[in-house]
Amino acid sequence: MADWRQEVERWWAAVLGLPVTAFRVGGIFPASRFDHFGVLTVPGAAAPVVYGPVDSVPVLRSLQELAAGAGGLDTSHLDAVPGLRAGRVLGPAWYGYATASSLSAISSPAVRPLAAADLGLLARLHAATPPAEVTESGTDGLPAFGYLDDGELLAVACLGTWRGMPTIGVLTHPRARCRGLARAVVTAAAREGLGLRPVVQYRAWRVNSASLGVAARTGFTHYCDGLIIDLDR
Repeated sequence: MADWRQEVERWWAAVLGLPVTAFRVGGIFPASRFDHFGVLTVPGAAAPVVYGPVDSVPVLRSLQELAAGAGGLDTSHLDAVPGLRAGRVLGPAWYGYATASSLSAISSPAVRPLAAADLGLLARLHAATPPAEVTESGTDGLPAFGYLDDGELLAVACLGTWRGMPTIGVLTHPRARCRGLARAVVTAAAREGLGLRPVVQYRAWRVNSASLGVAARTGFTHYCDGLIIDLDR
């Protein structure tokens, strides 16, 4: 198995408190520490990984059967899961990872690190973009790398961390898309993130084909799809 997959498995195991082998063989994992349901489908694994509250084993089994079916993580079928009282549903989300050897070598003189003085430019980019896209992008602060043209910020990639994992959020101005700007800023941010850990994570909604295209062209390799289901209180 590639070293990057071992690194990613160890990270997921630490985040969820599961054995590393769970991400190769799958399984059902009830525990009192979980206040929601989660499903991860890892290509090549024997079965999906499903976790949730300790008293919900029948629901977990049904979720695993659903995730293992032909439709995969199809949230339209959640109403058919007996006993599942679903609140907010997040996903399905695509998780991919890049390493120093897989990351795109692209660079542009128009891309540079942003400073606090540039946050006004970021705010203007947000104002020019539909609010739902801004929320999904995760471009909410520094450190960040921007593509600037004549003093205007046309694309930005922010470097965050989630449970110790470097993560990338990206946003491109609506009138500057399909020009490779996202790839340029994502590459710069990911290169910075690789100074923190051997892998960098890219996460996007499965339905966002444009974002998944950026990930692929930048050198991120798919690891798993994930779904979070909050309990209806």
